[in-house]
Amino acid sequence: MSKSPVKMNVDAVTNKRLTMALSSFRELLIKRSEDPELATLIKFIREDVIVDMVHESLEKMARAKHKGMKANSALRHFATEMDDDNGPRMIHDALSHHVSRYKKAVSDGRQDLANQHAKQAFRIINMSDQASGHSEGKLDVSAPSIQPWERHGKQNKYETSDAKVQEGKYQAGEFKTKTKGFGYTGKDYSWLQNDPHESYGKETNVTGHKGAYPFEKIRVNGKHLSIDNDVDLKGYEKHEFDKHPVMDHFEESAKHRTPEKEKEYRDAHDAYEDGPHMDSYFDRHDKMKAADPEGYARRGSYEDSPVHPKENSTTMDVGLGDTPKDSFSNIDTGGMSPAMQEIAANKGKPKE
Repeated sequence: MSKSPVKMNVDAVTNKRLTMALSSFRELLIKRSEDPELATLIKFIREDVIVDMVHESLEKMARAKHKGMKANSALRHFATEMDDDNGPRMIHDALSHHVSRYKKAVSDGRQDLANQHAKQAFRIINMSDQASGHSEGKLDVSAPSIQPWERHGKQNKYETSDAKVQEGKYQAGEFKTKTKGFGYTGKDYSWLQNDPHESYGKETNVTGHKGAYPFEKIRVNGKHLSIDNDVDLKGYEKHEFDKHPVMDHFEESAKHRTPEKEKEYRDAHDAYEDGPHMDSYFDRHDKMKAADPEGYARRGSYEDSPVHPKENSTTMDVGLGDTPKDSFSNIDTGGMSPAMQEIAANKGKPKE
C-alpha cells in the first residue's frame, strides 16, 4: 500500500527539520573548533557519520560514569593502593606477554594455547576496566570491544513460535544470548580470527575494525602493547601478574564478600608485594633494560604489526561522500589525535 500524501508531507517536513538541525550542529562544531584542520574535517564529513560518532562518544561517557560501580572491596583496594608507575607497567607487561603468546599459538596452529592466553588477557582487561574508575587516574586500559567477534559463537535467534515471543518479551529475529564482552568466560576464542559479525556492521563502520580482532590496538595508559614476535612457545606460560591476588578476587560479587574473604585478600596482597613474583618481574626487566637500553625505552611507543596474519587492514569509512579528494590535500595531520589522523587518511574514499 502506498503512503498517503499527508504522511509523505509529514515525513518530508520531519526530514527537512532534521537536516536543518544537523546543519546547525555542524556549524556549532566548526565554531567550537580551535584547530583549523579539525574544522575542515567537520565541514566535509557526512551527517550520518557525525551522528554515529556523537552517539559513540555519549555511550563512552555513560560507560565511564558507571565504570567500576560493581567493583568489590578487593578491587577497590587494588586500584587505590596501586603504585602510580609500577602498577600500570606490570599490567602492560602482562597483556604484552599473553598477546605475544596468543599470536605465536595461532601461528603454530595451537588453538588450545591461544584460547588460554586470550582468556587471561581479557580477564586482565576486564579487571583493569573496573579498577580504573577507582584508580584516581592512575590506570586506563583501552581495547576494542570483543562483542562484534563474540557474536559468532552465539547466533541462535528467537522464532515466532517461541513462547517468549508469543508473550511479547522478545521479537522474532532477536538473539537469544547477549554477548558478554570482556566478561566472557567461555573456553573457545577461535571466533577472534573471524571478521566482525554482520549484526555489528554499524559499530565497525565507525571504528574501522573490519578484520580479525585487533589485539595490537590495545593500550595501557596510552602505551601500545610490546608484542614479542620471536617468543618461544613452551606450553601455557603465566605472567607474574597472573599470581596477583586481585585476579583471584575481582570477579566475586561485592554482595558476597565476607570479612574473612577481605582478610584473605589483604594478607595475600601484602605477601605478594614482598614476594618472589615481584622479584622475578623486576629482575627480568632489569635484564631486558641492560641488554638493550634503547629498545627497552621504546617499548609501547609504536603500534606493532597485526596479531592475526589475516588481519584486514580496512581503513575507517568516515563517509566523505562526494567530497573532492583535494579538499584534504593540504591538511597537516601531525598534531591530530590518532582517530582524527585516520579520518584524514581516508579522504575521499567512497562508502562501501
